[in-house]
Amino acid sequence: MNDTQLVSIIIPTYKSGDTLKLAIESALNQTYQNIEVIVVDDNNPNTDFRIKTEIVMKNYEDNPKVKYIKHEKNKNGSAARNTGFRTSKGNYICFLDDDDVFLERKIEKQVKFLQENTQYMAVYTWRYQHGKVISYTKSGDLSEELLLLSFTPYTSSIMIKRESYVYINGFDESYTRHQDYEFLLRFFEYYPIGVIEEPLIEIKGNGIDNALHGNKLEELKSQFLSQFNPHIERINEERKGFKKLVYARHYSTVFWDYLARKKIKHAKNILVKYTSMCGIVFWKCLYNVFIVRAKVKVTRFLGISRMKMVD
Repeated sequence: MNDTQLVSIIIPTYKSGDTLKLAIESALNQTYQNIEVIVVDDNNPNTDFRIKTEIVMKNYEDNPKVKYIKHEKNKNGSAARNTGFRTSKGNYICFLDDDDVFLERKIEKQVKFLQENTQYMAVYTWRYQHGKVISYTKSGDLSEELLLLSFTPYTSSIMIKRESYVYINGFDESYTRHQDYEFLLRFFEYYPIGVIEEPLIEIKGNGIDNALHGNKLEELKSQFLSQFNPHIERINEERKGFKKLVYARHYSTVFWDYLARKKIKHAKNILVKYTSMCGIVFWKCLYNVFIVRAKVKVTRFLGISRMKMVD
């Protein structure tokens, strides 16, 4: 393996707790050491989170491998990743969320894979999440999975060649959520992605809820599905019913979000519109989302109950 290729690891951080230091350490402790770590602080100035981040970054002031960039104001994760890229010099680019960690051989194995499999412009890995291994074996074009929300290569698991990032013009900064889906769908228009069938990252989580809700969530879905409607139509020509399933999966989550916030009129509008468009498929998706959310609530309840028993 050629270890002369520089790898840039870009860490956007926003409202991070103690997990930022863990993320940075996991990047610095890689077996592949020809790296630079670029931390992009997307917190607003003079906030507690900016101050906490500055305190963490003081630990790395004398480390030549670590760069620290502060946004003049909160922009979003897409903007932070693009800021980090513009500062980077690596032949290979990785992104590491501030509440994730790399396993120590991640960079080494991904560099080796891309050097030996030159048909791929990026590679993703499996991951540890909630004590489980999240795996998928498909390589090439994962557009269908992304549109159906059935699987997406996790952003922290991906290594991408610099030239492909430049060619697709990085992340779309108009997206505050779904930016990873949007980025990869444009990537798959031109390039295939490979897979290393091994978990090489771990999702820690920091308890921060950055999800969109209500009207903002519905607007996001409208923007996303409108932009990629040509992709959806193309696949639908080969797989009849694909378009209905895509819209049903996306808007079933919007329906339940409105209902959870007692926005009954909005929920009813979604129900009528997408029942008309998707038929029974929409109702099946509504049921599936309900079951998933119920399982999450039960799991959280049991976790809290166990903690009380221990106390």
